[in-house]
Amino acid sequence: MPRHLADEAACGFDPELHTGPDLFTTESAEERVARERVAREVCAECPVWASCLFYALDARPETGVWAGLTAEEIAGLAGGRDASAPSPREVA
Repeated sequence: MPRHLADEAACGFDPELHTGPDLFTTESAEERVARERVAREVCAECPVWASCLFYALDARPETGVWAGLTAEEIAGLAGGRDASAPSPREVA
């Protein structure tokens, strides 16, 4: 994430919330869903939400939650397909 976004982003307090655990830690599907739900809630209140979304659509991250969307949902949007994810603004 570009520094200008990272400095103002709400996710800065707990990056692992948005990226998931490191490679040496396992996360069950249930834990992942719960973590992503909380990450979406944080994104919904983020002051750089729109900039983060534009960055994610351009960068197409392989993991994590960006602007309230998972990497898979971002890939769907970036590819022109209709993603089934709710708007992060709808989550809060």
